[in-house]
Amino acid sequence: MTLPLRFAAALACATLALSACDGGRNNQQLTPRDGAAARYTPSGQRVPLQDWQPIPRRAVSPETQLARDTILGPNAIEDGKVKLWWFGVSSFVISGGGHLWLMDAWEPIGLQADYVPVGREEIAAIQPEAIFIGHGHFDHAADAGYIAGRSGAVVVGSEEICTSVQADAAQDDLQNAFDCLITGTATLPAPGTTQTVELWNDMAAVSILQHIHSAASPQTYELGDTPFIHVPNLLPYLGYLNSSPEEWLRFLSTLTLEQGGTWAYHFKLGDFTLLWHDSTGPIVASDPDGAAVQAALDSFPGCVDVQLGAIVGFDQPISGLRDPRLYVEHAHPRVFLPNHHDAWAPVVGGGAAAYKSEWQREMDSLENPPLVDYLTDPVDYMAPRVYDIKDPIWAEPMPGSRCAGE
Repeated sequence: MTLPLRFAAALACATLALSACDGGRNNQQLTPRDGAAARYTPSGQRVPLQDWQPIPRRAVSPETQLARDTILGPNAIEDGKVKLWWFGVSSFVISGGGHLWLMDAWEPIGLQADYVPVGREEIAAIQPEAIFIGHGHFDHAADAGYIAGRSGAVVVGSEEICTSVQADAAQDDLQNAFDCLITGTATLPAPGTTQTVELWNDMAAVSILQHIHSAASPQTYELGDTPFIHVPNLLPYLGYLNSSPEEWLRFLSTLTLEQGGTWAYHFKLGDFTLLWHDSTGPIVASDPDGAAVQAALDSFPGCVDVQLGAIVGFDQPISGLRDPRLYVEHAHPRVFLPNHHDAWAPVVGGGAAAYKSEWQREMDSLENPPLVDYLTDPVDYMAPRVYDIKDPIWAEPMPGSRCAGE
C-alpha cells in the first residue's frame, strides 16, 4: 500500500481509544430506522439465512469517518447514490442505502506487493458493516478474517468459508468479534438456487445465488467456441516485488483455503439493481446445473442494471471467454464492469489490457450488449464509480431481459 494511505490509516487507528485496527469494536453502536438507540453485538455466531434478524444501521465514529474520508474520499456514503471502489481481483468497497460493505476481501499480495494502493489495514479502518464472499479461495477471502475481526463486519458465506475466516481471525483471538451469515455449504443448495435475506432493517433483501465456479470443461465445448490464450503483463510483478518475509508466509498459508461453494449477490436500491460475482462457470444449456443458473440470472427482482463479473477462468484455453459472456447474456445488464482480470498473480493474472479487445468482441456478439465500463489496473484501483439510483434510466428495462417482457 502507498505511504500516504498507510500513514492515514495508522493515524486513524491511533486516535481510537479501542482501535478498529487492533480488534476494538467501539463502532458497534447502531441506529435503527426510528432513530432509537440500539446495539448489535457480534459474538462469533453462525446464523442460517432463515434465522437472521435484520440489523440496524451502524453509527459512524469520528475516527472511522476520518479513515473513510481519507481512503475513499469525502461523502463515501451519500443519499441516493451507490458507489463502488475496486481494490483488486474481485474485491470492492460498496456504499448504498446508508451502508458500507465489501464484496470479497483480499489485498493482492504474493510475488508482488503494493500494486494496489490500499491494503487490509486501510480496509479494516473504514469499518465495513458486512463482507459478502463469493467463494473461499485465497484471492477472494484471505483477508476476511483480519478485516472482520477488526470491524465486526458480518461475514456472508458458506459454512466452509466461515470456518476459514474464523480460523484466520483466531490467530489474533478475534474469532468471536464478528458473526457469520451462512448461505449454505459447498454443495447445498444446488446451483441455480436463489435465496434471499434482509441483512439490514432499512434495505431491501439481498438475493444470493449458488452458481458454478470456473473450470476447464472440454465436455462443454461447443461449435463456435474460440480458445483464448492471453499475453500476460509481467511488469507489475517486476516493479512491485514483495520483499516482506512475513507477507510471504501469510500468503503461502492461504493457498489451500477451501472454495466453499460459489455465490453471486444481487442488491436492489429503489429502481437500481446491482449483481456481483467473482467467478464464471461453464453454464451451458446442455448441462442441467448450467441451465438452472442461466434461468436464475434473469430472475432477480428488478433484473440487473449494473453487473460486476469475473471474466477470467480456467475454461479460457478451451472455450475462450464464452463462460463469462454467458453470464452477461443471461443477466442482461445495462452496464457491465469486469473483474478478476488484473495482474494479481504471475501469468494467471494477465492484466486488464490483455483481455480488453477479446472481451469487447464477446460483448459485440450479443443481441443487446451492455455498456462496458472496462476497469483497468492499476489506474482504476480505488477510482470510484457513482450511480444515482433516482436516474430514470434504471426504471427502463434492458431489452431482452425478463423485465422487458413484463
